[in-house]
Amino acid sequence: MTSSERHRRTILLIDADEAFLKRTEPMLSEHRLYTARNISEAQALVADEAIEVALVGPTYAHEPGVAECSLLLDILPSLAMVLVTTGLDAPTLKAALRAGFRDAIEAPLTGPKIEEVLGTLARTAERHDGVEITGRSRLGRVVTIMSPKGGAGKTVTTTNVALLLALWNPPGRVGILDADLQFGDVCLALSIEPKTSIVDLARNLDKIDEDLMESVMSRHESGLRVLAAPLEPALADEISTQCIVKVLGEMKRMFDYIVIDTAPFLDEPVLTILERSDDVLLVVDMDMPSVKNAKLALDTLKLIDFPMKKIQLVLNRVNSKARLDVEELERSLGMKVSAAIPSDKLVPRSVNEGVPVVALSPRSRVARGFQNVVALVATVNVPSDESSKRRLFG
Repeated sequence: MTSSERHRRTILLIDADEAFLKRTEPMLSEHRLYTARNISEAQALVADEAIEVALVGPTYAHEPGVAECSLLLDILPSLAMVLVTTGLDAPTLKAALRAGFRDAIEAPLTGPKIEEVLGTLARTAERHDGVEITGRSRLGRVVTIMSPKGGAGKTVTTTNVALLLALWNPPGRVGILDADLQFGDVCLALSIEPKTSIVDLARNLDKIDEDLMESVMSRHESGLRVLAAPLEPALADEISTQCIVKVLGEMKRMFDYIVIDTAPFLDEPVLTILERSDDVLLVVDMDMPSVKNAKLALDTLKLIDFPMKKIQLVLNRVNSKARLDVEELERSLGMKVSAAIPSDKLVPRSVNEGVPVVALSPRSRVARGFQNVVALVATVNVPSDESSKRRLFG
């Protein structure tokens, strides 16, 4: 093995600024390099790859930023994190030290600066050779249901998709985040009367851990866990973006699937969630206002360089009386329909009874429609109708 091979490291470069990533990548050409534009992408890479060093860019050089980065250490405690700052102010450095960063570099970066820090980290690692932590946990898959028009069936889709995932997986492995912060109806659709909500976590932001999450989340009879939206619309103002990020990071460690219901607009909380999602199901109703709003939303996401490959189109309330042509709809939105949910009178009945239609009538056409939706995101084999029935009825 040559000297250069011995000193070759596996490095993760993290920053939301594309220009910073492009400037820095050539300085790390001798190393095995991964890049991430947000902490959600970084979490997935740390979980799946043998990352040794995380070089965190100036986007995160503030107290909330370094706190968010600490989520990486929950996955891989041995990870060496280095913060790049444009000014080494004392509060940020103190926060970085508390969060678990090993070192800091002042921008602008140069090759020698980076190699000096990597050398220091290597010497420190040699002194702790006997303590190697190799375990990396598998993160849960984040499935976000969105619709830019209210009444398109977003919450119904959320609850039916989540319930099917809960029934097809070991108990307690699926959680719902009701992120329609003003008018969330997930608990109503599941006949749950929550006594606590995400507001309780927002008020204890520094104390959020699995135990606190467990105490705040409501439990459905299926084993599905639900983090309720604020119980009053006015309380939505208490939910910061930092709270959303921290809660979602914790849920990714607690569950195999996190299904998120969102508000019908693209505000900061919704964009934050979309950025951290593995799958986005865009629910579009069979009417012109729904199609128009969906097109506007897709155009907006393209403008901010959102990875469109994450999005799959789900057509709701499909019936022969709708005057919209599916092919015309696909041309208008610039994407193919991935799954369709038929119109059925069972759906309003299931909503009024607080029982998702996949449990109320598991062999109905509409229930099979939801099974097809779940097949888009499930990482397990979709059970047959008969095995689904056995799980639904114990």
